[in-house]
Amino acid sequence: MPERARLNGVISRAATHALIEHALATSPASQDPFALILFDIDRFKLVNLGFGDSQGDAVLQAVANIGRNCLRSGDTLGHWGGQQFMCVLPHTHAEQAYAMAEKIRKAIDTQPVHVSANVIYVSASFGVAGYPEDGSNTRKLLSATDAALYAAKESGRNRSMLAGKLEHQPYDMGNMLESALREDRMHVAYQPIIDLNTKAVVGEEALARIISDDGRILEAADFIDSARLLQLTHKIDRTVLLQTMQRCVRQLSAGGPAMSHFMNISGNLLRHPLVVQELLDTAMKSCMSCADLIGPVKPLVIEVTERELLGDIPTARALLKPFTDFGLRLALDDFGSGYSSFHYLSEFPFSFLKIEGSLVKRLEDPKVRTIVQGMQRIAEELDLITIVEFVENETIATIARDIGINWAQGYYFSEPLMN
Repeated sequence: MPERARLNGVISRAATHALIEHALATSPASQDPFALILFDIDRFKLVNLGFGDSQGDAVLQAVANIGRNCLRSGDTLGHWGGQQFMCVLPHTHAEQAYAMAEKIRKAIDTQPVHVSANVIYVSASFGVAGYPEDGSNTRKLLSATDAALYAAKESGRNRSMLAGKLEHQPYDMGNMLESALREDRMHVAYQPIIDLNTKAVVGEEALARIISDDGRILEAADFIDSARLLQLTHKIDRTVLLQTMQRCVRQLSAGGPAMSHFMNISGNLLRHPLVVQELLDTAMKSCMSCADLIGPVKPLVIEVTERELLGDIPTARALLKPFTDFGLRLALDDFGSGYSSFHYLSEFPFSFLKIEGSLVKRLEDPKVRTIVQGMQRIAEELDLITIVEFVENETIATIARDIGINWAQGYYFSEPLMN
């Protein structure tokens, strides 16, 4: 998001951060609690797209005014960046801050914003955390507010969430994730993808794994929800992509066959252009180092889900453009899991269609089989290669092959194998 005009009546992010640091420095001695409220205007991007950046700045100012008018005399409102604001509430427990968050939320939701000749209605989502119960230092406290805000967004927006009331404490897992990334304890397991007609291995999917402090191997299902809440998925994506590119070069240099290497990426990665550019630069060097071995089609395939593409189509297309411009192919993962799947097929240059796992597991059901047959016919018309995941027995593999599905993966063929 471009830098926005300075807002009246609110302090900057740097000043807000300094205020939080000061509160943390003085609260232990006085045993005085304080709380943070982080809120984000819902779907603010649509305001900018529909009315322009200048009108968007006016909406930010109006929301800031509403928030400031709701706060008490000793509270502080800061512009945290973009469409986000941070409130610092001294002498306040988290539950009290939650009541304040709800007061601000309801005020924003019910007061129309008048901008020039336009009347705009907006809402906001809120994350609330308190010292000391939700964090004893800046990083933990901000992670808690981030997690609570993200949970509010995921729960439907226009609501407030308390960090302490989340079903689990994602920032504890977040600390472990950060530690694993720093200490090179994040690894990649690769699950082979099989051609159902020839039985040959034609590709593999890269899957993140963490080696815990006590030596356990944690699968993505154990930590991905926390990573999403804390917006750490781009760091996982970066590690997996770099390791997979290295593996691809090693295999080709050792005389291995050219195959497709599938890698999931998150919407969070797509919003970190510097990381994307780093990965594309590395991919370019990797391709140059073994150009004569690759052939006409680049081996890397970027998997995206409908969840990651949710939002306006032009923005999603722009976010994926660096990958497609480089020549990487796209796969739509979990096809059939959401209402917009068919719409995305018409809007993006997909090469592969990965059918949603719950449908694959139920292929013995005649109704489900008919649905998947319809998906296969659409894929054939669009010249897409179809892939089924979660194939766990020979019966499912045979049904999938008879329907016309091209490729498959699952424990029937092989579990994911650590590199």
